[in-house]
Formats: sequence, C-alpha cells, structure tokens
Amino acid sequence: MRTSRGILAIGLLVGCSESPRAEVSAERAAATIPAAPTRPATPDNAACPRDGTWKACALEDRISKAGMVAKVNDTITVPFFKPKGVRYRIGREARMVVFFFADSAAGAKAAAGLDPFRLTPRGDSVGAWPAPPREVIRSANLIAVLFDVNATQAERVRLAITAGAPITNPALMLPAGADTVRKLPPMQAR
Repeated sequence: MRTSRGILAIGLLVGCSESPRAEVSAERAAATIPAAPTRPATPDNAACPRDGTWKACALEDRISKAGMVAKVNDTITVPFFKPKGVRYRIGREARMVVFFFADSAAGAKAAAGLDPFRLTPRGDSVGAWPAPPREVIRSANLIAVLFDVNATQAERVRLAITAGAPITNPALMLPAGADTVRKLPPMQAR
C-alpha cells in the first residue's frame, strides 16, 4: 500500500511540473499555425465596385455565398471570344469557364452566332471545349460555361449568376416599394 502511494505521489509531481518539452511543443505549434489568408476583394470593398457589371471578385463572392467554393485554375482562350476565359474549379470535380466582357452588348454580340446550348459556332461538331458543356449561363457582361457539374451545383451557380451583378448606384436601382412582380388579372369564375 505504501509503495502505491509513493508511486502515485511521484506520478503527480511529474505530471504537474512544467517540462521544457511542453514549452517547445507550444512554440512549435504557434509557429506552424498559418497566418490568416488575405481575403480577395468582394463587392463590399472599394477594389470591387458595384457598378452593375460582373467582375471576378463579385462572381467569386456570389458563388461563395451560394455555399460553394470557386478556385481559379487558369485561363483559356477560345477562337470565338476576344477576352480570355477564367477557368474555375467548383467543389471537388465541377468546372466552370467564365468570360467577362466590357459590357452586356459585347457579350450578346459575341454569343449571337453561336449555338446557345453548346456555345460553339453553328455546325461545329467538335468545338473548343474539353468536354460537352452541361449548361451555358449569360448575365449582363458575363458568359459562364459549366462542365462536370451535378444538377444541384448547376442550379446553385445558375441562381447565383442570374440574380444579377452587384449594384449600388441609386440611379440604376428600382425605387423602394416598386411593384416588381407582374400580377395576372383576376379570373372570372365560371
């Protein structure tokens, strides 16, 4: 009984004393914690103005708010669009290529002669895409092409983009209380 009390006392002394190993491991842990990454410009920052046109920062913020992560992979050039496309990876496997035009008229003009579903020149059976596009989304000065997405991802991206580009210019916004819903006239009962 006496030896077990002695062992218990020695165990408590060793366990309660501060050792140089604990200090070293605490310093090592503090040194390995990465610094907080710099947050990209969002529509709330002056670096990403809300002027009614799409910019990469506004798109990435909107996709993030839709519950997905969009990471830039690289850029792509296709022969039928002047601006380079930005290639994103959404989630683990989904891919999206986005083209930002100067304004909505330039985007509409570029897409006018293309097949609306495959976004390739009409009659082109091969196309410039690595795989057949799942969906093509156009909103203001942006054209997005989705690849390898499931139905839920496609819907989230579509809703995030078609909600429109961020805007704060009061002259371009609808007046408060404006009736934006068009209502059908009441039906006559038969």
